Amino acid sequence: MKCIVFDMDGVLFDSCAIAEESIVQQYPDITKEQQKEILAGNFHEELAKLSLVKKSETAEEKEIRQMQYAYNKSQSLMYEGMREMLFDLHSLGHKIALNTSAWDRNCLPLMEQAQILHLFDFMGTAEISKSKVEKFSLIKEKYSIENQDMIFITDTLGDVREAKIANVPTVAVTWGAHNESYFKRELNDNLIAVVNTVDELRTFLD
Repeated sequence: MKCIVFDMDGVLFDSCAIAEESIVQQYPDITKEQQKEILAGNFHEELAKLSLVKKSETAEEKEIRQMQYAYNKSQSLMYEGMREMLFDLHSLGHKIALNTSAWDRNCLPLMEQAQILHLFDFMGTAEISKSKVEKFSLIKEKYSIENQDMIFITDTLGDVREAKIANVPTVAVTWGAHNESYFKRELNDNLIAVVNTVDELRTFLD
């Protein structure tokens, strides 16, 4: 049995556009390319490095923006076939974990709405750690498994790089934030497959 670790936005849910819109609200001058490059590294670290002017807002305005973002995100749809695949993996006895840069408020309502929250045995959100490398270690410790007993599914080059540090085999999907050209930029020996559809992912995991 494997522990199959999923990123969330751009892998399970079609929520990338909503996330991009939220960043634009905070950094009105940010370009599409800059947003893509943020995701070529650790999201939280790269966002902190931005030299762009952040829009000023009061504490109340920030809270309203975050609440609106959480609500908008909770309405996102899963990619076709992904929900069924999760249930099948779960029924086969695989452990299913989440390793995401998102916060609880942007994850739990979304997963509850899709009725998949109970399938996940580990919720590695930003509250646990902003480092996906650290969360891989926590998963390994939780299940007393080796790195090769995990498979990570993600849609960004930054995640591939973090998984490489953790020595976790990784599958990249091209329907999320990054297309195949990003994953071809460099050689990452932990990247074991790049897939273009949910059916391709399912076939690979089978």
